[in-house]
Amino acid sequence: MLHISGLSKQFGSKLLFDSAEVHIGHRSRAALIGPNGAGKSTMIKIIMGLESADSGTVVRANSLAIGYLPQEIPKMSGLTVLSETMRLDGRREQLLKTKEDFEKSFSDNPDVPEQDLERYGRIVEELEHLDEYRLESRAKAILSGMGFKTADFDRKLTEFSGGWLMRVALSRILLLDPDLLLLDEPTNHLDLESLLWLEEFLRRHQGALLMISHDTGFLNRIVNEVLEIDQKKVWSYRGNLQSYAIQKEERLQVLRGQYAGQQAKIAEIEAFVSRFGAKATKARQAQSKLKQLEKMDRIELPDEKPTVAFRFPPVPHSGKDVVIVKDASVQFGEKKLFRDLDWLIRKGTRTAIVGVNGAGKTTLLKMLAKTFEPTSGEIRLGHGVQVGYYSQMQAETLTMTNTIAQELEQTAPDMPISQVRAIAGAFLFSGDAVKKQCGVLSGGEKARVALAKLLLTPANFLVLDEPTNHLDVESRGVLLEALQDYDGTLCLVSHDRDFVSPLVDTVLEIEPGPDGSKVIHSTQTYDEYLARKIQEASGALSGIVETPENKKDLAKASAPEKNKSAMSPNLRRTLTKEKETLEKKIAEWEKEKTIVTEQLSDPVTYQDKKLFNEILAKQQVLEASLEKGYPRWEELSLLLET
Repeated sequence: MLHISGLSKQFGSKLLFDSAEVHIGHRSRAALIGPNGAGKSTMIKIIMGLESADSGTVVRANSLAIGYLPQEIPKMSGLTVLSETMRLDGRREQLLKTKEDFEKSFSDNPDVPEQDLERYGRIVEELEHLDEYRLESRAKAILSGMGFKTADFDRKLTEFSGGWLMRVALSRILLLDPDLLLLDEPTNHLDLESLLWLEEFLRRHQGALLMISHDTGFLNRIVNEVLEIDQKKVWSYRGNLQSYAIQKEERLQVLRGQYAGQQAKIAEIEAFVSRFGAKATKARQAQSKLKQLEKMDRIELPDEKPTVAFRFPPVPHSGKDVVIVKDASVQFGEKKLFRDLDWLIRKGTRTAIVGVNGAGKTTLLKMLAKTFEPTSGEIRLGHGVQVGYYSQMQAETLTMTNTIAQELEQTAPDMPISQVRAIAGAFLFSGDAVKKQCGVLSGGEKARVALAKLLLTPANFLVLDEPTNHLDVESRGVLLEALQDYDGTLCLVSHDRDFVSPLVDTVLEIEPGPDGSKVIHSTQTYDEYLARKIQEASGALSGIVETPENKKDLAKASAPEKNKSAMSPNLRRTLTKEKETLEKKIAEWEKEKTIVTEQLSDPVTYQDKKLFNEILAKQQVLEASLEKGYPRWEELSLLLET
């Protein structure tokens, strides 16, 4: 499908990769990994033709359809959410316009050139391949999976933030259903529900996949191959990230053995040259060995990567009641976010706040951290409670004009500078690195500065909003270990399942509603909550679309196991009869559509203007019927199977 051979790329004096070899097959599901700055995004841009390589080739299969999601927000039109999604990559608009132009030309001119008829036929075939007749229903299903409400479909894109625009861009690519998906950090702007839905979607995707992501759990459940950029080369490993870790260690063990053997050989040659190089009887032999040394292909071991290393300091003593929330309500203009919220956080508890984006998770965390006050009601910290707050957006907690050193020193003015610098060094900021201004730091660097600030302000109540965003795998692991050893009270929001699961013991679920979000003090563990959400994501992908007409039946059909008998025999007979009737109709429509397509491919059709218009009108009616029929048939099938 796609083959990369001898690919090299260098920026200035920095060589990213040299003579890289990569093969992506029809069912490849590969993760592209490597440290920040290794060249992962650059390689994908070279595949897309957006960057040029210094040397090497990228060979694609003929007519290979590629869907590409960059890290940056792609350029979009001023259309609505649904219209922009249905644009796909712009190809559909082009096809529909060309099809319309041809049809107008055919109706005005009975003498149609044969090459135009052939082109028209190819356009019709391509639109069929895009599943044009079910495109809108598929687009709505994907947008719903991405977290959009039905009311959002007709809203202008200008009304949405960058994170939601990225979701539109991702929806557009998934709807395209390309042969190869190239996804660069697709999970960055997703909440847990959308993340689970995307994971299930990608698991069912029939094409190939090449993806960059820091979410190791997400990758682990999807990929069957790992491509790592390391030592300026691309190394290929079979299996997921767990298999990769084992295989890489085995490769490195062999490499270390070869390196040790080569170093011994080099030392032996150098010792001989040093000892006998000046002796006339041994000079020629010494020169021969020197040439042997010069021609030797030196083995290099990977550089030891510096890692973040820290533990939270002992927590100050606090009372048993950490936070008391009474009758708290939050309202922004006409929008009610919370209403009459009561919550008591006890000392030592570890809570995950869960819910879809927009439900109010971040706002609730800000209230707990006392950086935001409710519209009404009371939020009170208990005796001796000291809050450590980590914001989802590091810009909210960092002064961009400060250097790293200034930012940390201002956080702990009474701490000796040597101790502050030691903590900075633990977060990989040493030497001149501490002189960098916060405004020029990368997302990962800002995240590390924000974590360092938490250590400089000993806290017995940590409030963390997406703490793993922008952290690399190693830093994420260190943070997880530190939080597992932390003996204070913890409240966090995170879509990183493998990070949250071992940390929390309680779940607070927020469900948005018209009169404000409903807060549920769940009795489920986080893993039980996760299992329920995975089941819901799988059901959403199976085509169930809730409408006022079928809401009651769907509720019965999708009830828990103990309520399965809720679907009455009468309801089952009614649904079965409707499905059988619809199957017959769809078969008839498809048969007629095949005949119509053949007629539109026949040059004779265009010699009779009246006949052409009749066939064209019939085609449009059939397309509309099938567009409504397919989703309903899927819906009925799923209900009856359930």
